[in-house]
Order: sequence, then C-alpha cells, then structure tokens
Amino acid sequence: MLVWNHLKKVADILGKTIDQLKHQLLSKYLVSELKHPTIKMIAI
Repeated sequence: MLVWNHLKKVADILGKTIDQLKHQLLSKYLVSELKHPTIKMIAI
C-alpha cells in the first residue's frame, strides 16, 4: 500500500496518471535489461 501511495504522489507531481508512470518505469527497466541483462544466457 505504501508503494501505491508513493506512486500516486509522484504521478500527481509529474501531472501523469499512475498507469502512465508505471508504463514509463517498466519501459525504462525493459530497455535497461535488454542492453545489460542481469541474468546471462549460455548456449549449450
């Protein structure tokens, strides 16, 4: 619940909806993972 309240406050400050904020955060995370994966794959 605390995270949800924080997201709501940040979204209000930025003038966005919570969904827009979540999408932006997840998009940045996905791009980061594609560029520099935290779990390396090894071909067998």
